[in-house]
Amino acid sequence: MGKIDLSKLKDLMKGLGGLRVYLVLIWPAVILLACGGVLTATWLMGGSLKQKADRESVPMGNQVREMLKKLPAAGQAEVEKQYQDAYQQDANLIKLLSVESSQRELLSYDIFPQPKDTSTLLFTRFGAKFRQGVEGLIAKVRGGDCPSAEELNAARQTGKSPGFLGLSGAGGASSRIVEEICHARAKSVSIYANPETVSGYDFWKAYQYSNMDDSVKDCWFWQVGYWIIEDVFSTAGAMNAGSSSVLTSPVKRVEQVGFVRPEALLNAGAATTSQERPKYVNKPDEQLTESFTGRISNENIDVVHFSMVVVLSSKAIIPFMRELCSAKEHRFMGFTGQEPAKVFKHNQITILESRVKLVDLTSADHRYYRYGSDSVVEVELVCEYIFNKKGYDAIKPESVKNPAAKTGG
Repeated sequence: MGKIDLSKLKDLMKGLGGLRVYLVLIWPAVILLACGGVLTATWLMGGSLKQKADRESVPMGNQVREMLKKLPAAGQAEVEKQYQDAYQQDANLIKLLSVESSQRELLSYDIFPQPKDTSTLLFTRFGAKFRQGVEGLIAKVRGGDCPSAEELNAARQTGKSPGFLGLSGAGGASSRIVEEICHARAKSVSIYANPETVSGYDFWKAYQYSNMDDSVKDCWFWQVGYWIIEDVFSTAGAMNAGSSSVLTSPVKRVEQVGFVRPEALLNAGAATTSQERPKYVNKPDEQLTESFTGRISNENIDVVHFSMVVVLSSKAIIPFMRELCSAKEHRFMGFTGQEPAKVFKHNQITILESRVKLVDLTSADHRYYRYGSDSVVEVELVCEYIFNKKGYDAIKPESVKNPAAKTGG
């Protein structure tokens, strides 16, 4: 192994030491160059970002200002809460009014939900009150019928009439007597109405007791029917308010009210159809007409269909229909009839079908009626009446709620 030349090694070490000096100087230079590159890039990018910011700042500012404009005003949350509370109160009020609409005065407080005793006089008295009620409804609207054939024949024979006394019953004088009597009758009443053309009136005239269940059901359904009949005459009275004569009244005559088709009322007559009692529509084939509402009785409502035939001034067709379907007031003294009277409102009628016909003044149905100078029409209506079950289920007889059940008697 040869010897190491120490003098050369010393020279090498001196060379490396010089390199270390140069390295110490090079690294700071590299770092300065890198920083310079970064600063240059930052300056260039900064200019680009500034231009972009300049372009977008104005639209963005506009958007912010628009958003600020749309922010709810101070106190808006409280206003919204009050609105929602009021909306809820309206919903609750509608629900309450629906219940109250079926809370009505009764013709008898001794029968529902079950008779207070077993006397059949309960039902006889109910029938008498029904008939008196119908007569009262007609009297309230100042109603009456045209002169009867017997009345006119007697006038012809005697040659006497309200305006022509001592006239002979022959020829033209007889016609003048008839005309005078008919005209005088039209001036003395506000509307033509005959209780015998109102369904139920003749039923209770000829009523005979059969058994307790059927009699209670008869009373219940005719009570329901009476509420409906009441609304028909209430409508006529409201339309004729201020009129003292058929000649000037918009509603000239309530021709028929019942619970079968209008043509059945007119063609068959009161002898058969006025005794057909109201009933609930529990399925579509029990409707008097196809119902656009699609309503039948369910767990919340009872549905009844009814019909009427009225003679109106041709100008009163739409106003009559509107009044028929408007809200009406009624009193309620509890289902005992002993509580302080409250005034409620009900609005339960929907017109399902209507038919308008010209009146043939020479026909037997209109011969002795005088309707005034207005053109008149005969209007046939089929309507729907809604009862809220919660309103009156407390007094609905068990034989009505459950027709298959027998309660005895």
